[in-house]
Amino acid sequence: MTLYISDLDGTLLGSSGTLKPRTTDMLNDFIAKGAAFSYCTARSLFSAEKIMADLRLNMPVILMNGVFIYDTVKGEYIVKNFPDREEIGLIRETARRLGETPMVHAIIDGEIRISYFPDSPKNRKYLTARKDDKRLRPVETYEALFEGEVFYAVFLSPDNVAALDEVFLSGNGFSRTCYIDVYDRNQIWYEVFSSRAGKNNAVLQLKKITGADEIVAFGDNGNDLPMFSVSDRCYAVGNAIDEVKAVADGVIGSNDSYGVPEFMEKELFPVFYYEPPEKAVDEERFAMAVEKANARKATTIGTLNEKAIHNALKCYYGGEIDHEAKIGSFYADIAGEKGITEIQTGSFGKLNKKLSEMLRACHVTVVYPFEKIVNSYSVNEKTGELISSSKRKNKDLSKLFLELYRIKGFLTNPNLTICIAELETSKTAYYKDNRRIRYRGMRREKTPVKLLNEIRLEKKADYGVFLPEGLNGRFTKKELSAICKPTDPSLLLEILEFTGVVKRVGKEGNAIVYKKV
Repeated sequence: MTLYISDLDGTLLGSSGTLKPRTTDMLNDFIAKGAAFSYCTARSLFSAEKIMADLRLNMPVILMNGVFIYDTVKGEYIVKNFPDREEIGLIRETARRLGETPMVHAIIDGEIRISYFPDSPKNRKYLTARKDDKRLRPVETYEALFEGEVFYAVFLSPDNVAALDEVFLSGNGFSRTCYIDVYDRNQIWYEVFSSRAGKNNAVLQLKKITGADEIVAFGDNGNDLPMFSVSDRCYAVGNAIDEVKAVADGVIGSNDSYGVPEFMEKELFPVFYYEPPEKAVDEERFAMAVEKANARKATTIGTLNEKAIHNALKCYYGGEIDHEAKIGSFYADIAGEKGITEIQTGSFGKLNKKLSEMLRACHVTVVYPFEKIVNSYSVNEKTGELISSSKRKNKDLSKLFLELYRIKGFLTNPNLTICIAELETSKTAYYKDNRRIRYRGMRREKTPVKLLNEIRLEKKADYGVFLPEGLNGRFTKKELSAICKPTDPSLLLEILEFTGVVKRVGKEGNAIVYKKV
């Protein structure tokens, strides 16, 4: 059995410190299909359970850098790696001698409590964000600070890290981790616990408890290095610090790009053979598809209430396939030897559950019609007279990027192709007379005229086609906006950054600077 173990903050959780819904859905699906997944975090059970509540775990998890292993099924701690009395005394005397004011975790009267000095400015930000935490226990003396069965001490931004390091050595019975806060780069966390704990020892303990043959670990920060040292394979997320990337077996997607679940999906499920079709657009065949769609519309046979554009594209891409196919619990527009093709003229948000299932069965191509040229006509309904006409070119890709954003978590899946069908269309509005007064229930028609081009997005690099010409190698959103008007630059950047076409490399004032990769 392979046991996948992920750090939380900066690794599995997004930059906002929450578990993205798509990550939850993917992991729950993996677990339901038999994958073994756990997490290893510096967080306590109180903190971790809040953000992981929707995850249906069936494996024990590692908490507080290996101090605890908690059985998520039985709801109980099954391993406690605590310091002894002498070690606790050394932590207390060191804190007193250096004038540090750590927050101390201990079991008091059967409950986990966090004792702290209420007047310490170092702890103020932490405490302000956790006013509702019933574990908090204000005290006035160092003796009271270390009451109970102590198992963990947290020094926030200590004044003298070197002096602490001289004491908290493994030879003195300690493990310690020191790292910069993922969410506040100005804050340092210096955490002290028993040498019997640590992410390394806890991972080995969990491996034995679960009977796993292989441990695959994911991390981003310095406190993940011990876990990496005992794992069979280890991977750094794209946003990890350089020290973690240097020892990893590979670098995967970032925490905001679903790096961990995307990696697991590729390992757990097959990548299907797919041969892209020729890029050339067959105008004659498309004209025949439009004719066929119009004939269907006239006879109402086989239309399934589909609109003209959807039906024409289905005829074009489906060829001789003339019916929908059931794949699992969903229906596909077209299914054949080359996989599934879905014609999506509406919101891509409706595709999420369908893609989750279909991408496990075969390659999926989603065809999205983009009306690049629109011919508009106003017609007198009674006389058939043409009142007015116009032709416009559509340069705004905002709607396209909005739809791609709605299925962002799937865009890097090797079993998915997005095909943007650039169309010339005809829109006709029928009015009661030549005054062109709109009224409720007025007749409108939209029909495809010509297939102009296809843009196929099959791998990450393909998304580079959306980078406008004339853009500098390093640029800000404002500079991008000036070139790509009227397209919304925020939506464009969301897609380009997620697919790895661009990355953030710094700031100019308050503006984020991006770089082409």
